Amino acid sequence: MAVIIALLISPVGLAFWLALGLTILFAVRRTGRERHQYLRAIHPKHIEIARFFWVGILIGIVVSAISVLARLQVSLAALLAISGLTVIALIVSAWSFSPWWLGLASLAAFIRSDYSDTDGMLAANLALLIGLLWLAQAVLAWLNHGDQLESPVILTDRRQRKSAAFRLRQFYWVPLLVPVVPTQVDELPVLTVIIQAFAIVGLPLVLGASFTSQYDRAKMHWQRSWPWFAGAGGALVAYGVAARLLFLPAVASAIVPACISVILGSGLLWQGHKVYLTVTRTDRGVVLIGVVPDTPAAQMNLQPGDRVLSCNHIAVNSASELYNAIQKEPTYCRLRLQQADGELRLAETAIFAGAPHELGMILFPEETA
Repeated sequence: MAVIIALLISPVGLAFWLALGLTILFAVRRTGRERHQYLRAIHPKHIEIARFFWVGILIGIVVSAISVLARLQVSLAALLAISGLTVIALIVSAWSFSPWWLGLASLAAFIRSDYSDTDGMLAANLALLIGLLWLAQAVLAWLNHGDQLESPVILTDRRQRKSAAFRLRQFYWVPLLVPVVPTQVDELPVLTVIIQAFAIVGLPLVLGASFTSQYDRAKMHWQRSWPWFAGAGGALVAYGVAARLLFLPAVASAIVPACISVILGSGLLWQGHKVYLTVTRTDRGVVLIGVVPDTPAAQMNLQPGDRVLSCNHIAVNSASELYNAIQKEPTYCRLRLQQADGELRLAETAIFAGAPHELGMILFPEETA
């Protein structure tokens, strides 16, 4: 506990406080906007705040254990560069956040004009550390199957046609303990623990994502990012191991992570502009733009983009028609759906007794049921 407290009050702890403040701010704004537009919040309990802590701490324990046991010493300049880049990324996270920029921290090696074998080993270790963090981000995206924090946002074009974009803002605080050369941290105000021939410095890092997808669900958009992070992380880990074994020069070990970082960022940007799915309001059927967890709609595996064509064998084209159709069978619901890919399917489930309107379907604002 003392280690965590010291980590948070150190100068590099700014990243933690900024990320926590933004997580709370985004969560409160999300629920407020959803209640205003859709008359209810999709995730009313601000679950992104709990995930901010426990998911990231697990990642921090694993990565820190690998770094300490393998003695992956890195330069203090690189750690401060990572912290600075994290703060900058958080400042612009209202628009977008993704840790593709971690590899740019390797350029801190160019602060020095002379390089030694030690500098080459430090740069190789930094490449390994960044690769591990990218692999952790890939795991987070790959496991993104359960409750999603995506929040529908209504867009209106010049022809007054309404469509739904999907927003996701989830940060994970990753408290890292990273070995550094003891002489680099003498009399510096950072959390330091001296162990034999190296020191351990605390570094609060932030992983996660913040973006708005206009062409696809946030869940699918983030899931598609995992191969990019896995490929970049795997390549950087492989390079770091080779650089350690072959004693590659520090210049190469500084340039390679930065180049891979730029490629990763470009790939993610290209992926974000690919058109997969557009959820648009039409006059045929009732279009879903969100599903509340633990409701009959979730039990029927309804998804944003699904179009309800009929309810209880009655054709529906508006929220009022859908509600009236539900009243025909107040304890049971049978839907005929057209999925976003065009396939037709049937879905049925029992609904809450005495509350037939609580199906858990989020519709366009004028069609909230």
